[in-house]
Parts: sequence; structure tokens; C-alpha cells
Amino acid sequence: MQTDLRLRWRKRCGTGACVEVATTPSAAYVRDSKEPQGDRLAVSGSAWSAFLSAVAEGGIPTDRH
Repeated sequence: MQTDLRLRWRKRCGTGACVEVATTPSAAYVRDSKEPQGDRLAVSGSAWSAFLSAVAEGGIPTDRH
């Protein structure tokens, strides 16, 4: 896993919940903003791109209006 010194975390908030996301050319990392030293989800760059595309196209429901 990448060390935090190399990752630039960005906070994203939805309906009362926030996560932090850091991306590299080959992967994306997601963590709970309330527990930054806790567990992280790591996915490949291609999987992250597919997820973002699906959200943008409305294929994954969100609480955003």
C-alpha cells in the first residue's frame, strides 16, 4: 500500500457521511474521514474509472439531487 506521505487525500461528503479519496495512476484508495488511520479500500485505476463513469451516467443510485 502507498504511504500517506505519497498520497494526497481529498474529502468528499454526501448525506451526512464523508470519505477521503486518494488516487495514483494505478489505483484509488478510499478511507473513512473520521478514522484516517483505519482500514482503506484499494481498487485498480480502471475499476475506479468504471465506478466514476457509472455514477456519472446514473447507473449507480446516489442520494444527490
